[in-house]
This record gives sequence, C-alpha cells and structure tokens, in this order.
Amino acid sequence: MKVKRFIGQNTQEAMQKISDEMGKDAVILNTRKIRQKGITGFFKKPLVEVVAAVDERVPQNNQMLNTQIGRLYSQKQTFSVNENTPAVLKRLENQIELINKLVNRLTHGVSVVENTSRLPVKPAFLSYYEQLVKNEVHEDIAKVIIEKAISFYEEERTEFESCLNKVLLEYLGPSQPLQLPDGQRKIVMFIGPTGVGKTTSLAKMAAIFSIQQQKKVGLITADTYRIAAVDQLKIYAEILEIPLSILYSPKEVVDALHQHRDKDVILIDTAGKSIRDTAQEKEIMELINLSNADEIYLVLSCNTSYAGCKNIIDSYNFLPDYKLFFTKID
Repeated sequence: MKVKRFIGQNTQEAMQKISDEMGKDAVILNTRKIRQKGITGFFKKPLVEVVAAVDERVPQNNQMLNTQIGRLYSQKQTFSVNENTPAVLKRLENQIELINKLVNRLTHGVSVVENTSRLPVKPAFLSYYEQLVKNEVHEDIAKVIIEKAISFYEEERTEFESCLNKVLLEYLGPSQPLQLPDGQRKIVMFIGPTGVGKTTSLAKMAAIFSIQQQKKVGLITADTYRIAAVDQLKIYAEILEIPLSILYSPKEVVDALHQHRDKDVILIDTAGKSIRDTAQEKEIMELINLSNADEIYLVLSCNTSYAGCKNIIDSYNFLPDYKLFFTKID
C-alpha cells in the first residue's frame, strides 16, 4: 500500500493532486488544516493537508475492469442450431469464468485498499508518525509515542498536538534553567563543535543575567582559533558593558578568573572541536580542571540530525559531567 501526504491551498487543489498521482482508486485517510511555516504563516490562510492511500498492486484505473465486465454482460450469446449441447455449455462456462476473474480482481483491489490494519498507527494520526520517522525517530519509538498521545487525546479530548507535545516532553525530560545561588560565584563553560551557536547563546545568557536579573557577569573566551568569534563576543561585551577576558592558553584562565572574582557568574566560551582532534580534547580538559567549572554545557543545534547529534555526543565522551544545551529552537 502506498500512503502519501498531499498539501494544497484548498481541499479541491489537494484532491486534484491525489487524483493526478494516485488515480480514482485512492482512499482518503485523514484531512486537516495546517499553518504555513514561518512567522508570516500566522497571517496567511491555512493550507489543507490530505493523507491518501492506494494499493499499488491494484490497477490505477479500475474503469477498465468495469468496462470489460460490462461488455461481457451485454454481449448477446448466439448459438448455432446444429451446435451440440456440450459445446454450448463449454462456451457459457468460459464466459462465466472470465467474468468471475474480472470481478475478483476488482473486489480484491477494493478490499486491500480499505484494509488499513497494516498501518503502524491509526490513519488519522499517520502524518504525525511519518514526521517523527522523517526526523530520524526510530519507527518502534515513534509508534509508541503516537499511541500514547492518542490515549491522552481520547481521554482529555484536547488538541492532539498538545497531547503529542506532552508525550515528547516526557521522553526528553524537563529543562533545568541555570540557577545562581546567592552569595556564591558560579563558573559556567560552553563546549561544542563549531557552528552550533555557542558564542551567541553565551551572549544571550549574559544579557539575561545582567539586564533581567541584575547580576554581575564576567565573560571569558578561549576561542582564539577564530578571530570572528573573539570580535563577535567583544561587540556583545561592549553593548552589555560586561568585562571580557581573552585566553591564548588554558593556563591563563586562573588569572582571568581572579580578575572576575567579584562576579556572580562567569561564562566561558571555548573553541569548536572537530570529532577526532585529540590535542584539543586535552586543552578542553585542562581548561575544565584549572577553572573548576561548576557547570559544563555541551551545546547542540536543534537542526542537527539524530545521527549528527549522536556523533557529537560520542566525540565529547571524555567530558566528566555535563548538561545538554539546545540552540536554534526558533
């Protein structure tokens, strides 16, 4: 069975796409309205999503079968006067057998299309399951997630998406914001590959603590491999009026921390590490040990695939203890 999702500006457009690709034998499994992507999607007319299925083993146009059957039924049977009875019966038998074969082909196709018992989840929720699998969630896990969300949906009778989010949060676990104890300095280090948003996230955290929470913040960067990273953090530090220390070797972190001894929180930026760079692993570990970092965050981007995230986590398995920090959620 072929199951596919079609999107159109309206129902007629989506149905036309189904007819063009799957033919008239397609069965509609689910329809719903979806918001268009991006911020502007809030102000645009929602799109129509239709999930349809068709058995690829069944001819796309059963009209041909109907036509053949109709012709057989409409044919006038003529027999010669001199024709013996066995011959007449044999001809009738052949005609009936051919009609039976055509009818069986037609009815078999309909029964297979209507049989949705082989689908991993209920047809109405198939698009959500497909989206999870598309995002590299294992099929068995995706099935359990959808089934649990369906159970919540049937009990609570709220929007299915909110039930699905509830289940996903159970799997991910609750987020734990960075807490700053009163009267105690906290040293926080951001570690991760290049391009995941470490520097930008560090600057956002600095703004939250300094502006919203009125905390004294100090910034330290060890990412001297990229000049742009240092310049970027300098600009953030100047805008926020926060002192910034630049490290050219891990040992310099001791003096930098002493300079920020009056701060409530110190945020340390590090250089992105390639997967097999063992020399950089040693630098990171030396920086962690010399700074006595209270918390270490391994930074991951939300637009990284499951396989990519797993590779990154595996490459940082040398870290003693850390939490995950997800960026680019928006």
